Amino acid sequence: MFRRAIVASDFSKESMALVISSGGLKGFGTEEILLLQFWGTLDVLGVDSFYKPTVYEDFEKNLQKQKSILEGQGFKVETRVLEGLSASQVNKIAIDENYSLISVGSDRYIFSSMANELIHNAQRPTYIFKSADGKSAEEYNKQKLSGGVADHVLFATDFSKNSEVAFNYLVEMIPLIKNKISLIHIQDEYRITPYLDDKIEEFNRIDSGRLEAMKKVLLDKGCPDVETVLKYGSPSSEILKSVKELSAQMVVMGSQGRGFVNEFFLGSVSHNIARESPVPVLLIPVKRQ
Repeated sequence: MFRRAIVASDFSKESMALVISSGGLKGFGTEEILLLQFWGTLDVLGVDSFYKPTVYEDFEKNLQKQKSILEGQGFKVETRVLEGLSASQVNKIAIDENYSLISVGSDRYIFSSMANELIHNAQRPTYIFKSADGKSAEEYNKQKLSGGVADHVLFATDFSKNSEVAFNYLVEMIPLIKNKISLIHIQDEYRITPYLDDKIEEFNRIDSGRLEAMKKVLLDKGCPDVETVLKYGSPSSEILKSVKELSAQMVVMGSQGRGFVNEFFLGSVSHNIARESPVPVLLIPVKRQ
C-alpha cells in the first residue's frame, strides 16, 4: 500500500527503535525507503563550529548504520542528508519523487520537534511510530507482527471531509489488519453544551447510523470484525482513553477535522493524539491543491 516511504531519522533512541523494528513498515507493504537526516539541527543543539566536522562524521556513521539495519530487513534504501529541518523539504521530496508515506519515531512523553513539524505540514500520510514505556529498540523488534500493521486498529472520525479521505485509506488497509477495527466518534461536549444539550439524543441517533454504515462497508470489504463506539466528552481525552480500554495497537485518523481555524490555533484533536498516544498513529492529511 505504501511501497515507497520516507523515514525521517536522527540520533534519538526513538529513531533507532523505528529503524531496528522497521516500525511496522513491512506491514504497510513498504519496499523502498529514503532515509533522511538533518544536519542543520546541530545549530539548534548549540554545537560549536569547531566540533561540527567531528559531529558530521558521527552523523554519517549513524546514517550508514541505520541504512545497513534497514537493508538487512530486506528494504531497498537510499540515504540523503538535508540542511536544516524543514517539513517543506520533506513534503517536496515526497510529492516530486512519489513517496506515499512519511515516517518518524517519537516518544509518547516527549514529542520530538521533527515529528511536530512533519505532522503540522505533511502532505502525505504520516506515520508516527511510538517508542514508549522504556522499551528498547531490541524489545520493539521482538514485538514485530508477522505481516500486517496491527491486530486491532482504532479509527477515529468526526465525519469531516478529511475523515472521509482517511476512511478510504482505512478500507484499503483492511488486508493489513489482522483481527479488528474499532470505529469511534466523540460527541464534543465543548460544541454541544449548554446550548444543544436537548439535541444529544438526535445527534447520537444520526451518528450511530453513520458509524453503522461505515461498519457495513468494512465488513463487506472483508474486515474480520468491526465494532462501533460512540462517546460524549473531550475528543482527545476520550480517544486516548479508548486506546487503552480497547487495547488498540494503532490509531488511524484524518489530520484535520471540523473547525479548521480553531484547530489551527489551539492544536487539533489529531495532533493531540499524535503527541500523546501510547501506540503508533497514522495521520491522513487533507487534500491540498
